[in-house]
Formats: sequence, C-alpha cells, structure tokens
Amino acid sequence: MALRWQQWAVSDIGSRRAQNEDALVLRDDAQLWAVIDGLGGQVAGTVASAALAHALVNLQLASGLSDACDQLDDVLLAVHEQIQGFAQAQQPARLVGATLGVLRATPAWSLFVWVGDVRLYRLRAGELTQLSTDHLDDQGDLTRLLGSAELLPDVLVLRARAGDRYLLCSDGLHAQVGDQRLRHWLGREPNVALRELVAEALVAGGRDNASLVLLEVSDGRD
Repeated sequence: MALRWQQWAVSDIGSRRAQNEDALVLRDDAQLWAVIDGLGGQVAGTVASAALAHALVNLQLASGLSDACDQLDDVLLAVHEQIQGFAQAQQPARLVGATLGVLRATPAWSLFVWVGDVRLYRLRAGELTQLSTDHLDDQGDLTRLLGSAELLPDVLVLRARAGDRYLLCSDGLHAQVGDQRLRHWLGREPNVALRELVAEALVAGGRDNASLVLLEVSDGRD
C-alpha cells in the first residue's frame, strides 16, 4: 500500500531580522517540499531564496529516481549560476546565496537533497535522528552554498515507514532549539508542535528567520 504524506509548515521572521529571507516550497500534489534559507542581507537574500523557490515550484518532475536526482542537480546548478550573476552585478559585488533542503516522495522511493545547513530530522518510534550532515567547517562557516564557488549537493535516499515524522528546518530553528526539545514537540499534535517550536526559537533569541516543514507518513488508510 502506498504511503500517504501530510505536511504542516511555518516560517517566522524571528526577533532580529528586518525581513524574512527564507522561502518554503509546498507542493503537496507532487509530494515535494523544500526549506530555503537566503543569505546576503536586505533584498539580496530574498532574491536568492525566491529564485530557487520559483524554479522548484515550476519544475516538471521526473518519475524515476536516477532522473529525479539528475533533474534536481540541473535545477540547482541553473539557479546557482543565476545567483552568481546577480551577485556579480551588485555594486560593489557581494556574496549572495542560499542553503536548502528539498524532500521528494513517490510510491516507490523518497529522497532528500541538501546544500548547506538546512537539516532533515526523522522521528521514528520516539527516537529522533538527524539524517543530514551540515556543510560547515570547524569554525562553523558554510562550505557549500548556492551562489558560492562550491555547490556539490548531497543526496540521501529515504526508507520511509508509516508512523514516521520528518522535519525539514533552517538553522533559525535548529541553532536555537536543541534535539531534546525537538523530539519532545515532534511527538505532539502537528499544529501544536510548529507553534511551540517557533515559540522556543524566539525565547532563545530569535536571531534568524526560522522555517520548518513537518511531514507525517501514514499507510494511506487514514
């Protein structure tokens, strides 16, 4: 029986930013969801995240796993080059970029593609696992970024099960809320979980935009 995916999502500006440079892509019909974190400050970060969101929203999705991986690589490279061109046109030239995590699910397979420090967590049978690895150096600086010299997306094929919950989130959440609190709230009713996770990020300082997508997997009989 095919698995059913249901999503809940929120994006919050935080306490210290003038605007929200994050973007969400929520294509429930195509079972594709993404969290994008724009960088560059002021309008620049919003341009980067919006360019990537637009590309993903309008993507005609391939059906096979290999083709889907190639397709996402191609669209990320195209937006990467677009962002680089925008950055170089600024006076003076500046670093503009975006990190992202995108999850796509089909009846046969599911995959997660990411660049930077947008994370994917899984809650299964009460156990929280971080499935992605941040692209950071020892000083905590990003080593991979759309718009920078180094792109290199990572790909993870998922073996989802009924009862799983998955959390995609920007560093505005996971840098402020620890794993213990994430596990606590991910086991609660989804709308409550989103509300309380954002609230805890704000109480911890709200230093960045916080965006998250919560996905619940069922066996399709609900």
